[in-house]
Amino acid sequence: MGVGEQMLRSIVLLTTFAAIFIAAAAAQPTIASGGILNSASNAFPGLPNSSIAQGSIFVMYGTGMGPSALVEATTFPIPTTLAGTSVSVTAGGQTLPAPMIYTSAGQVAAILPSATPAGSAMVTVSYQGATSAPQSLQVVSSSFGSYSLNQKGNGSGIITNAKYQVFLAGSAALAGDPAILWGTGLGPVSSDVNPPTVANLNVPVKVYVGSQLAQVSYQGRSGCCSGLDQIVFTVPNGVTGCSVPVVVVTNGDTASNTTTMPIGDDASRVCSDPTGLTAAQVGLLQSKGSLKLGYVDLTRISSSNSLLAALGEGPSTTDSGSATFVEFTPSTFAGATFGFQVASVGSCLVYNFSSANTASTPTITLPLGLDAGASIDVSGPNGAKQLTEILQTKGSYSATLSSGTPPNTTLYLSPGAYTIDGSGGADVGAFTVNLTVPQPLTWTNMNALVATPINRASGVTLDWTGGAPGSYVSISGTSLMVDATGMSGVFALFTCLAPVAAGSFTVGPNVLLQLPASSTITEDGVSFSFSALSIGNAPLPVQFTAPGLDYGFATSNVSISTGVTYQ
Repeated sequence: MGVGEQMLRSIVLLTTFAAIFIAAAAAQPTIASGGILNSASNAFPGLPNSSIAQGSIFVMYGTGMGPSALVEATTFPIPTTLAGTSVSVTAGGQTLPAPMIYTSAGQVAAILPSATPAGSAMVTVSYQGATSAPQSLQVVSSSFGSYSLNQKGNGSGIITNAKYQVFLAGSAALAGDPAILWGTGLGPVSSDVNPPTVANLNVPVKVYVGSQLAQVSYQGRSGCCSGLDQIVFTVPNGVTGCSVPVVVVTNGDTASNTTTMPIGDDASRVCSDPTGLTAAQVGLLQSKGSLKLGYVDLTRISSSNSLLAALGEGPSTTDSGSATFVEFTPSTFAGATFGFQVASVGSCLVYNFSSANTASTPTITLPLGLDAGASIDVSGPNGAKQLTEILQTKGSYSATLSSGTPPNTTLYLSPGAYTIDGSGGADVGAFTVNLTVPQPLTWTNMNALVATPINRASGVTLDWTGGAPGSYVSISGTSLMVDATGMSGVFALFTCLAPVAAGSFTVGPNVLLQLPASSTITEDGVSFSFSALSIGNAPLPVQFTAPGLDYGFATSNVSISTGVTYQ
């Protein structure tokens, strides 16, 4: 087996095998509703990048679709029947057999035939003579998805050096390095079943690394494997961090999922972030094989929308606190998202969710929770509060500290000094950390952004004044699209980080094109969107120590959020 074939095997099994649920073969195969996804991005139906590209690898979740144990295609030509399972795609008045990658009872992967006509298509799975009811998908010429280490299409990407070694926090890329992004969905080829030809596909491709455009030298099939694409690019200058976002835009209007890569700034090849882990702390993770971290956060969000304004109500403010104590290994740190994955300065991370998707969610290895006691105490200008442990989630604490609209509600997180105390538990000892909650920024162009829908293909610029010197600005947005029933839909969240001194930041199309168009809802004669855009001041983290922790940090954020419409 060559290097390329080993990479394909690791990608396919890494991003799929853990997600397989073993079930006895049913008399009638069933494809789950919303259960046909790009095998790399896992983009949910309804998202703008959820269409399946001609010649790409797609995955189907369901029941009774194949044998109880996974069977994988290992030779060329790729078969169209594997262990009794076959997949058929009907579009444009013709039915085509799909080359099989693997099969099992709960999950099947195949290649969408390159000859499939673009537009609406129906897919069926047959197993042992029984055929499923059809499920629909949308076929396009290209829609790229990037593989990720955590199997969900977000977090650290499967991005390698020229020797096919994945860039990790302790072996980061440097500016000028060649890098290989692994995914699927660049477009059709002449043969899906024979060994692919190494040649650039004729599809316009842009690779964004952070906010920088990278120079692309190859975009096409890997030399080993049908359906598996490589994009070879040069790591651009001026971007560093442990979670630098990487996004591929094809044909100028379709953005891939966001994955990340670590980029260092010196020969040690150890990444670091000004608002996250230092190079020394990342090095400790690599040398020890584990790192015990604590994270405490106090957040105020003041939200407004057109419905509240029509009802004569001012912004509703929510004050909240959270704390997390975990032990990471290098592999779980590479797959971490949200609190412990910080966007590199000047860039944005994107996450997608679906309320309607019933497909199996991949099982990933989570960091080990650490017991820091029954609760965490918070005290400040408006008295004392507690963060309590989330049931059945060891090491995680949260609380809503206050919520409502003044003067009807007394808010808790006034700007000023706060003390956070932990009495300690079985894994983490007692600690104290002092934290300052800042004054809010002045968002100078908020009203203009509310007045006009935001064109996702054009990006959006936010302007501000104020903020603590040397601090950062957190920018986030959400877009919700609901179906005709109003009961289910898809949802996307982006988070960005910029220096406060910049006074302005543009969220580019490479970010916004991953969001669904916002649904508009009418209530009491007022049309409004549940989608939002927000901006907040985020001072540098305050470090603290505690017995049992390698590193603790506390953050605060005061944000202003307003309803907007993304179109």
